[in-house]
Amino acid sequence: MKLQVSLEDSFIEIGTRVTEQGKKVLIVCDRGLMDGSAYVSKDGWDALMNELQVSKQQIRDNRYDAIIHMVTAADGAPEFYST
Repeated sequence: MKLQVSLEDSFIEIGTRVTEQGKKVLIVCDRGLMDGSAYVSKDGWDALMNELQVSKQQIRDNRYDAIIHMVTAADGAPEFYST
């Protein structure tokens, strides 16, 4: 979680420098900070959020300007996706 925050902050810093030069910037994070919650238990995720003193609402409302949740292309087309 700390690494993800650091990476995103670095992208934002670079974007800020570019906008100061009069250029427009769009930063797209393919995986946002909340993505990590899919890979740990709820208790583990809650412990990480407590350690960083953040909540899901703070991340959602203060870290990103927009969040787009995309559904997999495999939904509704199981015949095209198999092992």
